[in-house]
Amino acid sequence: MAQQSVPDNVLEAPLHFINRDKLWDTVKPYSFQYYLKEDFPRTNVKQTPIPIELKSIRDQNPPPSLDAQGFAVHELETRMQYEDFADEKTIEGIYCKELEKYFLEALGAKHVRALDYQVRRREEAFPKLKGRIPLTPQPSLITHVDVTPPAAQAIIEELYQSTSDKILQSRYQLITWVLRLSSFKSSMLRYKNAPRVWRPLRVPVKDWPLAICDATTVDRDDLIASDVLYPNFIAENHLIHHNEKQKWYWLPEQTDKEVLVFKALDTGCSTSWPCPHGAFPLPDQSSGRTLRESIDVRLLVMHAEIDYQ
Repeated sequence: MAQQSVPDNVLEAPLHFINRDKLWDTVKPYSFQYYLKEDFPRTNVKQTPIPIELKSIRDQNPPPSLDAQGFAVHELETRMQYEDFADEKTIEGIYCKELEKYFLEALGAKHVRALDYQVRRREEAFPKLKGRIPLTPQPSLITHVDVTPPAAQAIIEELYQSTSDKILQSRYQLITWVLRLSSFKSSMLRYKNAPRVWRPLRVPVKDWPLAICDATTVDRDDLIASDVLYPNFIAENHLIHHNEKQKWYWLPEQTDKEVLVFKALDTGCSTSWPCPHGAFPLPDQSSGRTLRESIDVRLLVMHAEIDYQ
């Protein structure tokens, strides 16, 4: 398939997948997110870039939904200005509260809690960092799902303790919301495995946009649990093996009012698997373009009839 230029409705671009390997029968994939004093590999994950056909989300009729394909595009106004995304108190006090209120109504939930957020500002050298850990969060190169079911359960048990059983017995969802921005400060990082809402801060998006996989095209064997190790805790996500049956999409010319929403987990929806995602370079991407800046927020959406105070 010949490469096409943005904003054509179909393009081919490389996505990174973890290799299928017999090693995973006895060893778990891992990645340290900090430098080690010992002479020990920071990761044992071997990944391969594979050319993937990406279709435009805009051309899908009916449009994808959280309950079907596991992802959707929403339009959401915000009181936040570009400069506000440099202040963590403003992000937590205004932006996260806006998302909690919006999804409480949009998903008919009983309670929504923002678990964490990441403000990402791409370095010009990315993805060729030569083993260096960047000072700020970068686009996620390898395809993945943000959280595994055991990790999600552990988060709920830690946050809600005595009432966690009732929450776990009812429907709960982990979703991610993504937007683009400029400067950032990351906070609430204890709960790295929550789902995300993804939004651009520099628009239209011309630099390392996000690819989203139709969750109904993901097989159980495509997912492999992986440990992500931080200095004070261990997170667990799913990395993705490539499968020819997978169908991948992207949102051309994403604006600042458009947000990508995708699920990592939904205990009340049997029609779809978690929604894998990962960043990719556009075929005609040049060094002169504005570097990607975005914010993604992970939300815990709960449906149990309890007092959440």
